[in-house]
Amino acid sequence: MKVRIIKKKKIKDLLKEVLPKWNLYVPQRNSGTDVWMEPLPKKEEPLEAALEKIVLDLVDTVISPKEVFFPQLESMFEFKDGNIQETSESSPKLIFGVSPCDLKGILLSDSFYRRTPKDKYYLSRIKNRLIVVKGCLKPPRPTCFCTSVKTGPFAETGFDLQLIDAEDSYFVEVGSKRGQEFTTTYKRYFSEPTGNYLITIKKIKTKACNSLALKVDFQKALNLMAQDRFIPEEIYRKIGERCIYCGGCLYVCPTCTCFNVVDNVKGTKGERLRNWDACIFEGYSREASGHNPRQDRWLRTARRYEHKLKFTSKVTGESGCVGCGRCLSSCPVGIGMSKFIQEITGEK
Repeated sequence: MKVRIIKKKKIKDLLKEVLPKWNLYVPQRNSGTDVWMEPLPKKEEPLEAALEKIVLDLVDTVISPKEVFFPQLESMFEFKDGNIQETSESSPKLIFGVSPCDLKGILLSDSFYRRTPKDKYYLSRIKNRLIVVKGCLKPPRPTCFCTSVKTGPFAETGFDLQLIDAEDSYFVEVGSKRGQEFTTTYKRYFSEPTGNYLITIKKIKTKACNSLALKVDFQKALNLMAQDRFIPEEIYRKIGERCIYCGGCLYVCPTCTCFNVVDNVKGTKGERLRNWDACIFEGYSREASGHNPRQDRWLRTARRYEHKLKFTSKVTGESGCVGCGRCLSSCPVGIGMSKFIQEITGEK
């Protein structure tokens, strides 16, 4: 893997130069304390203000960057007098500053939407993209357990470029042909590293791995979940009684792909809309007849955990959880994937 280096003070100039060619998304802090993956504006005046809000030292976006490719609400097509007009979007996108666990979430979403029947709306959005990962020197949130899932704190594959914090500079790992082309096109910002830089990078990564305090026996949990009906019903019932079914955990999750489709019709014209949905909502599994096979709360709770830790693994060979910890951070009553894993593995 090739490695380059870029001075931190050059990052904003680099972003301004690439902006005309890409829809550029970077982590930005809003007027409060939250960080969101937002597009940089093309106009000069709001651009300068947005550049001052960029956060790269500790990337902790409220919602994962999956919404760049799978929006919370999107128009699939418009129709008028029996004619249909597609509204798919395929502009080039550069996602700068993605955390390693969120990268894994994006890759899992890619895999899901590539299955037959392929989702042309999602695939059109990822057709021309470049992903720049920012490795984590320390956990972006205390609920992270990415080392247990082996999704961080640095990505091993799947990225175009990966930034590794090195005081006043970033080491830049080149992970793809497109990443190589990017560093070549903007070569005046990048230089060759000198000295024993590979040893330095290894030390940085080792120190980062050791900084994560929250660890769970993830493999044991996967093995237990693979056994049919192994998890006692009482565990699901206990969680179901505490859960207020706000859906927060699923809206912030990098790997949730559930959606609903509705038609907004006015006379002979309208549009078909797709919006995020969640399997813990009662209406998600309700049939047209009114029958609901998951009427009881605990059944929907079981569905969620079994989907993440069992069914996804069966289909893809990979877990549906990336260890970001957002579910626990967002939950008003303290329910999260790491808590569930500790419960079934007896770690508490």
